Amino acid sequence: MSRLLAAILPTAALLAACGEMPSRLSLMPESGPMPVAKLTPKNGSTVRGLISFTQRGDKVAIAGNFVELFPGTHSLYIHAVGNCGSPNAASAGPVWNIVGAQAGSKRTGDLPELTAGSEGRAELQTSSAVLSVGTGKPNDVIGHAVVIHAAVDPDPKVEFGVRNGWLACGVIERSEGLDLKKLF
Repeated sequence: MSRLLAAILPTAALLAACGEMPSRLSLMPESGPMPVAKLTPKNGSTVRGLISFTQRGDKVAIAGNFVELFPGTHSLYIHAVGNCGSPNAASAGPVWNIVGAQAGSKRTGDLPELTAGSEGRAELQTSSAVLSVGTGKPNDVIGHAVVIHAAVDPDPKVEFGVRNGWLACGVIERSEGLDLKKLF
């Protein structure tokens, strides 16, 4: 239990540092690992954030907090490749799509849109019956990347990393493997 608390408490502190801690946010996993992705700026943006994935029965609870967004609506996706090393996030590859759905249809990596207010902050609270955490199955989120897109419906014909601006990227990892001190 102490290892779990060691992973959760820094995450809670970082979410608080991103902005106000959402009152509905539950960081205690029902069971198993709680992977997180710390999103860092790409394409010259200053956008940062933290998103967690927690298995709760047959669903995955997803909670995130994001800062430095320009006001308006932004897309949030899980991408196929767990690599955010390129300056424009192109290394994250396309939106994760194990079911072969076309753009405009529900893909594995589609997450709800983010809406940032005038202060540039956005919060995410959702769940998914499509994803899993730590199962090793094709729908396991660990090892994929989360990317915030500047626009709501990116044009799939435009080159990866360029389409409508990819603002921030983070690889989904088990929280005990992250250096959470380097988020902000």
